[in-house]
Amino acid sequence: MMPGMSARILGFVAASLLAACGPSMEADHVKTPDELIAEEEAKGAEQLKNQRDSSAYDTSSADETDEDKRRGWDDKQGDIELHRAANSAETCTGSVTEKVQKGKASVTVTFGNDGHVKSATVAAPYGEETAVGKCVLRAMKAVIVPSYQGEEKTLNWEIDLTGAKKSGPVGGAQPEGEEKKEK
Repeated sequence: MMPGMSARILGFVAASLLAACGPSMEADHVKTPDELIAEEEAKGAEQLKNQRDSSAYDTSSADETDEDKRRGWDDKQGDIELHRAANSAETCTGSVTEKVQKGKASVTVTFGNDGHVKSATVAAPYGEETAVGKCVLRAMKAVIVPSYQGEEKTLNWEIDLTGAKKSGPVGGAQPEGEEKKEK
């Protein structure tokens, strides 16, 4: 080989090695947890800055917020919770030792704004002095609904103590989307 050619080959190999092992964009050490956190915080701050600067927010929405919905009585949740309590109350005839007349117990439940039952009464023949009446009231007083703003809410329910499991609001369940008519 010629002396100039070996110098060129050696120069080419050296340049190739420098290019392959040259400076990189990564740090020359493993990042500490503090460095990783600082990096993530910087990315988050940049993202927040970009969001504030952008017009990607939909400020024209006039829909009710979750907070607005919570302010009023929640008919759907109240119905769900009272059905659960009624299912529990239906078992009262089997849990007492005294002789029980099968029938329907009329219960009136009043809710306070905090979502707890403020008062509950059960009509005769299952009054508060009977074991079944106490059991029914215990089940119905345990109901808790989401707190709301406005007047106290009073509901009348019939608890089926015949074993047919047909408890529900007085007057029956109303079809979806229809308003209950006041008498």
